Amino acid sequence: MPTLPRCRVIACVFALGLLAASAAHADLDAPSQARLAALQTKPEVSGELIYQGATFALEHPSAQPLFRYERRLNSADNTSWVASHLTRNPKGQLIILESAQFTPAYELQRFTVINQQGGVSGSAQLSADARRLNYSLNDNGKITSAEEEVDLPVITGPSMHGFILQHWDTLVAGNCLSVRLIVLQEMQTYGFDIRFEQQVDGQAAFSVTPSSLLIRLAVAPLRVVFDANSKNVLRYEGRVPPKQEVDGQLKDLDAGVDYVSLAAHYR
Repeated sequence: MPTLPRCRVIACVFALGLLAASAAHADLDAPSQARLAALQTKPEVSGELIYQGATFALEHPSAQPLFRYERRLNSADNTSWVASHLTRNPKGQLIILESAQFTPAYELQRFTVINQQGGVSGSAQLSADARRLNYSLNDNGKITSAEEEVDLPVITGPSMHGFILQHWDTLVAGNCLSVRLIVLQEMQTYGFDIRFEQQVDGQAAFSVTPSSLLIRLAVAPLRVVFDANSKNVLRYEGRVPPKQEVDGQLKDLDAGVDYVSLAAHYR
């Protein structure tokens, strides 16, 4: 298992680490800026609208959401789907795009990120045998690459809820599933354990807990709540990709996300 890089505790959901506070503005490369600009005006090109989410800080929640995001899905064939998460700031500006390509069984194939807040873009490509990840990263103009061997299923923000649904019966039966979560800015994965918590009032809750004791000391388990009948996602609690601006600095955000489903079934 990877050690903690450069004395920083890293464990996040939706593929962002617990990084030190950074400036509130960063620079993206021109192709990434163009991609965000195109999706700003025509988000429908990234697929069918599955749900919309409103993001609130868990600590000191506000009356209005800090961010809003939507899930869109392209499924042109029966071999792979592409789910895109588009995050907007309160002004409605598209600031983050995360896309995951996976099989109908939620087996990850590729993960891509464009993050205007951090000035970061890049991808992680899983080999055909699902044993190796190849990373490419542009971090404010610095281009790097890396390779990582993996021996567990790999998940990302856009594929995590679907992975839980795919293994619903196994988890509800009391089994724990160990996975690796991509943290693209670190160009590596971190271990998490998925467990069923409880079902109350028609809602089923699952926890996604860091496997490392050191990371568990610093990061609370992520939590996902579904409607037990429709299997639509209702709420998520934990680290989210966008950061919150505080006194001119971007701080990591632990949030609650409330979802409104717009498709008949989660995909």
